[in-house]
Amino acid sequence: MSISPRGKGTHGKALHAKGRLRVPGHRCCPADRRLAVGAPTASADEYQPGYPKLGQDSELVYGHDLYRDGSLGTQLLTVHTDDKGGKILAYCIELDVHSEWGGEMKQADWSAFPGSNEFAKNPQVRSKISWIAHRSYPQVDVAQVAAAAGVPGLTEREAITATQAAIWHLTDNFTFNGLHNWEEPRHDTTSERAQRVTKLYNYLLGSANTGLPESSGPSVEVTAPKAPGTSGELVGPIRLTATQQTVALAALPYPLVDAQGNEVDLSAVPTGTDLFLKVPADAPAGKTDITASLTGDTHTSHLLVARSGRWQTLIIAKTKQVTVTARGEVSWAPAQAPSPSPSPSESPTPDPSPTPSGTPSPTPTPTASTPAPSPTPSTTAPSARPNLPVTKPGLPRTGR
Repeated sequence: MSISPRGKGTHGKALHAKGRLRVPGHRCCPADRRLAVGAPTASADEYQPGYPKLGQDSELVYGHDLYRDGSLGTQLLTVHTDDKGGKILAYCIELDVHSEWGGEMKQADWSAFPGSNEFAKNPQVRSKISWIAHRSYPQVDVAQVAAAAGVPGLTEREAITATQAAIWHLTDNFTFNGLHNWEEPRHDTTSERAQRVTKLYNYLLGSANTGLPESSGPSVEVTAPKAPGTSGELVGPIRLTATQQTVALAALPYPLVDAQGNEVDLSAVPTGTDLFLKVPADAPAGKTDITASLTGDTHTSHLLVARSGRWQTLIIAKTKQVTVTARGEVSWAPAQAPSPSPSPSESPTPDPSPTPSGTPSPTPTPTASTPAPSPTPSTTAPSARPNLPVTKPGLPRTGR
């Protein structure tokens, strides 16, 4: 190992496999140039007194060497969390800053980063490094990393190499240019391992890396109408918003349906859509809670910084499964009976005419008249007229 004064080391491996001294890839800051910094605002420590503590150089977990006008070592650093053997592995986020083996550290928020590289300046760099820390080895098993990145045959050392190179690219504008060999050819870009490292490196910096905030986790929200609905109608809309596509709902007194009336499975209720409670027409007035729950992982990224002095900063990722809940309420009431139509107003009865004073003369009762008898036709034969001489027609009448 290349050892700097007072036990400080760089990130390069000390010896080549054949025992030859290797030129370290990191610059080691001399003891008299270490910067003193004020105490950063740290998260609540989760460690016993005197911890966390950086391990020794003999506890480094090595990747392959990167090519950088020579060799640049990659490795995971061991951090001890207690005196009972607890430890974690972490990547460094400063390319040219030394490490102090066995030095005490403390957990800190991102805002407490003591350096001056892109991690200090660029929020997007921070979120992308957080994503890498959560999605790569050792936080995720090598086989899972290989499957996600589409790199069959990926090894642990190759995963360490690609991950550290990707982090340095973001923090210090390091450009990956293949691997370094201690045998000819020294600059390796074509071997199978170099190609696997390259492919994982590109994946970690590619479109899949959408970033992760310093702290994130599952969330769910229930939105329900404040005004009561009506029995016999769809009561709602009820809308669920969450970090997942479906959530679970507690039991309800009536079916939950979508806008088309299709019943919804309460164990997998879709989010981001309008839902309704199908209240029957004979249901009395009532209300019910809409309780949604969601289980997922919280992701938290922390820094480990020097408890005193100024040396290498590390990033660690923590994942924990939690269940979150949210609640809303809907109510309903029977439909009101329609008000009766008003009766048409009746015409007022006119007052009777006033009775004239005095006793009125009685109206005479008309007497039925007896019709005169019809004349009886005469039966007497008319008297005989005298016989007149018969004249022949057409003959002139002469004198007497």
